[in-house]
Amino acid sequence: MKAIFNYFVFGSWWVSLCASALGLLTWLELTGNWWHASLFMFIFGSTLVVYNLNMISGLSDLRESGTDSERHHWCMNNEILMKSTLAFGLLLSGVSVWFLNEAIWFLMFPLGLVALAYTIPIVRKKADKIRIREIGLWKIFLIASVWAGMTVILPAVHLYGFEQVFEFSSWQLAIGRFLFILAITIPFDIRDLANDAHKGVRTIPSVLGWRRSVLISQVLLIAFLLLVWFRLGVNHPFFIGYAISIAITAGFVAVASPKRSDFYCSFWLEGTMLLQFTTVLLLQF
Repeated sequence: MKAIFNYFVFGSWWVSLCASALGLLTWLELTGNWWHASLFMFIFGSTLVVYNLNMISGLSDLRESGTDSERHHWCMNNEILMKSTLAFGLLLSGVSVWFLNEAIWFLMFPLGLVALAYTIPIVRKKADKIRIREIGLWKIFLIASVWAGMTVILPAVHLYGFEQVFEFSSWQLAIGRFLFILAITIPFDIRDLANDAHKGVRTIPSVLGWRRSVLISQVLLIAFLLLVWFRLGVNHPFFIGYAISIAITAGFVAVASPKRSDFYCSFWLEGTMLLQFTTVLLLQF
C-alpha cells in the first residue's frame, strides 16, 4: 500500500489531480458547471508530463551529488516507471487537446516553452546552459505565472476564445490564482534551503530568512482572499468556500520550516489546491 501511495504522490499523479481541480474551479466560476472532461484530461496529462520530465532530467545530477530527499530516492529507483507515466501524460494531453477550442494553441507555445525551460537546461547563463529552476529568485514567479495561465487563462480562452486574454475579469481571476500559487510555493523553497545553498541558488527564503518567508506567504493568502472579496462580495457562497480553504491553507503554511518532509509539501501543501476546489464546490449547494 505504501508503494502505491508513494507512486501516487512522487509520480506526480496527486499534483496533476490538484492542478486539474484548479482548472475545474475556474470553469465553475465561469460557467456554473464544475465538470469538463477534455479540460480536466488536458491539464492532468500536461502536469504529468512536466513534473515527471522535470525529475527525469535531473536524475543524473542527483546521482552524482547525492540527496537526503525521500522523493529523490524514489525517483532514482523508479526511472522507468516515471518515463511510462510521462508517456501516458503525453497521450492524455495529446488526445484531449483536439476537443478544446483551437485558440488555446496560442497559449500552449509560451506556456510550454517556460515549462520546458524549467525542466531542461536550455537557458544560457554565461558559458553554461541551465534550467530556470536554477536561476533563483524569479523562478517562483514564473512557476506561479504558468500555473495561472494553465488553470485560469486556458479555460477562459477555451470558453470564450482568444479575446478573453484581454478581458479584465479573466485577469482578476488569474492574478488571484497567481497569488495563491505563490503563497503555497514559497514553503517548497523553505524546505529546499540547504540544497539550494549547496548549489548557490538564491531564493526568497535564502535572502529574507525562512520565518519572514512564512509571513510573506501568509500576506499573499490574505491578498488573495481580499481579491476574491472584491470580485464576488462577502456574501457569495464561493467566497465562503474560498475563505474556509484559505484558513486551512494558512495553517499549513504557518508550520513551514526547513525540517519539513517531502510529504508535507508534495501532499499536504499541494493538496490545498484540491481543498480549495472542494470547499467552493460544496458551499454552492
